[in-house]
Amino acid sequence: MLTYFKIEVLKFRKRNMSTILIPIVFLLIGLVGFSLYYLDNISQKVELLYKHPYTVSNSVRNIETNIVSMHRYMKDIALSEDQEDLDLARALVDAHEIKVLKNFELVFDRYLGSRSDINSAYQAFISWKIIRNEVINLKVKGDNKQAAFITINKGANHVKILTDETNKLIHCADKKAKNFVDNARESRTEAFIYIIGLLLASVLIPLFLALYMMRRFVASQHQLANRMYLIDQNILIAKMDLDGVIEDISERLCRYLNETKKEMMGKQSNFFIDPQFCTTNISDIYKIAGTKKAWQGDIKLANGHGREQWIDSTVHPNLDSNFNLIGYTNIMQDITDKKEVEILSITDGLTKLNNRRHYNEMIEKEILRARRNDVPLVFTMIDIDFFKKFNDHYGHAAGDNALVRVAGVLKKSLNRAGDYVFRLGGEEFGLLFSDVNIEKAEILLENIRASIEGLRIEHAKSDVNDYLTISIGAVVDVENALGSSDIYPRADKLLYKAKTNRNTVIVS
Repeated sequence: MLTYFKIEVLKFRKRNMSTILIPIVFLLIGLVGFSLYYLDNISQKVELLYKHPYTVSNSVRNIETNIVSMHRYMKDIALSEDQEDLDLARALVDAHEIKVLKNFELVFDRYLGSRSDINSAYQAFISWKIIRNEVINLKVKGDNKQAAFITINKGANHVKILTDETNKLIHCADKKAKNFVDNARESRTEAFIYIIGLLLASVLIPLFLALYMMRRFVASQHQLANRMYLIDQNILIAKMDLDGVIEDISERLCRYLNETKKEMMGKQSNFFIDPQFCTTNISDIYKIAGTKKAWQGDIKLANGHGREQWIDSTVHPNLDSNFNLIGYTNIMQDITDKKEVEILSITDGLTKLNNRRHYNEMIEKEILRARRNDVPLVFTMIDIDFFKKFNDHYGHAAGDNALVRVAGVLKKSLNRAGDYVFRLGGEEFGLLFSDVNIEKAEILLENIRASIEGLRIEHAKSDVNDYLTISIGAVVDVENALGSSDIYPRADKLLYKAKTNRNTVIVS
């Protein structure tokens, strides 16, 4: 474009000014019209960029999230029953504290409001650390009651203070964002007036000003294109129509899924939920997003390179100018590392099964899910027969190996999404699954019992068999009438009954 104008300037010097005046006028009009279009287009896109959440807002929200997590794990510290639970909870609190401090560093660097607001929030966090250390010291000294009291009262109250302080920061950041948007709109209006004024002012001078403006426009467009490129290359994002069919998708997400953009365009997304890995109900997303509210959740998927990943997925409804729903925008973030830490806290170290804590977290959710889907819920308790005698005779190393082998059979027997296998403690295991009636449950559990016996793990001290065996008690809640406080004791009673004969399955 610039080369073209240089050539035209050379031609102008050779021509009579009277013969080129009219072409200059038309050229000027074309340039200004083209400039107007470019400026309006750029302003609209820049305005959209300003509407994106700022780093400060995200960082402060991360601080809030991590503070809530730290307080939750402080409760785990107060309720810990042994040193191992205490150490694990302390490690999780420390991990979140590091994240809070890192986010505070970023806020200190980029916050545009009053520094006293940041200092106030930061000092509130330091004060909370004093409460945390007080609880931990009480816990180490064995004063469990006082530790729990401080956590529930003083600690919870201070978390509220912290939340109020961080909300001040978020409010200020959002206010700044609004100012940027208002400035962008004002700049666009001023630009229109400025260019129109140039058009009316003269013929010759606006030509050179238009060339100058074009250079600026091209530079701005290039800068905007670079930003859009960064988004395309670094953010997991896709745009879908009302049926969930992909209309646009970032190159970063395509690489993540090991697909090309051409292959993904026009494809049913199902919001990237694979039933093989994730129990999230796609219809629930449509219901929530259909009310014009964003849906958010953690989902598990295979990332296209054979590795199972966890992502934080948010589905935003897309609305037209009349606020009618016209599609969805799915923005995702890889949280595999964070999720692996969470999984570690709910996993038994020896067998790699879910632990008792995870059972306590999932039982209520699964009861509600079974009621919602109107399907039976099955909870099974399993105990290895005469395991103490096994340990005494063969040693604890052999006992651990037996536990691992039994766990492997249980995990292999239940492999549907929504099936859970727990090590409840010692030689006791639990199974939680749904949509199976009593007859099918008996067949499944009898196969598990036979599979354990089929391992042919020698047990010379068993009173019922030459090999290691298990006893099974299972509750099938066909009517979905049992609560979490009912289902465990019933299964335990059935297990006790099964242990009367040993190597037995009792289902009720």
